[in-house]
Amino acid sequence: MANPRGGGGGGGGARHHLPLRPRRLLRSPISRCAGLLAASAALLLVLSLRQEPNEQLWGSDGYGSHACVTPTSRYMAPKGSERYMTVRSNGGLNQMRTGICDMVAVARLVNATLVIPQLDKRSFWQDTSTFKDIFNEPRFIKVLEGDVSIVNDLPQSLQSVPRARKHFTSWSGASYYEEVKQLWKDHKVVHIPKSDSRLANNGLPIDIQRLRCRCLYQALRFSDPIENLGKAWAFS
Repeated sequence: MANPRGGGGGGGGARHHLPLRPRRLLRSPISRCAGLLAASAALLLVLSLRQEPNEQLWGSDGYGSHACVTPTSRYMAPKGSERYMTVRSNGGLNQMRTGICDMVAVARLVNATLVIPQLDKRSFWQDTSTFKDIFNEPRFIKVLEGDVSIVNDLPQSLQSVPRARKHFTSWSGASYYEEVKQLWKDHKVVHIPKSDSRLANNGLPIDIQRLRCRCLYQALRFSDPIENLGKAWAFS
């Protein structure tokens, strides 16, 4: 039986085939990751733009379930702060999305200004996309302006200052982040090298949970090029 790597059973005429290099599937400015996102966007758009009554589209009333994104009456606007937090998101797309929303909630808990997160460029995909390549950055900042101060980059005066580097403990509650605030006593900027699973799922203040949902379902939207490509695919 032939060897799957290209070697033969006997004789000296066996050929050894070098592994084929994968083709570049996308040569446009939109990256491979953006292309995959566009496929997802196309499917979502088909579902969201179909002109059907809700009862036909969903088939039920959700058994009384509803979106929990509205702040309570006790929720206050963010206070002014000189603390800054930089983040490098890690993992795949969905892992980065949930991690970014956790970091938004953490920034609220520690009353820090969040710098637009960096996306993972070191994992399997080796994708070079930035936050604004994948997500609608102006919308992200605008939707969350009543929750957390978000900036595109550090102020010029802080670009070269020493930064504390902190790996937050996984699945931590609000009390842990009260202690973490001490980091900003000695540093104006704290860098978070990983964003995944840094916040507990349960036992958090209700407004923090709702902030996470608000970030995930209202603030994080695809960038215009991906939305437009999704529409083109959906209606071609």
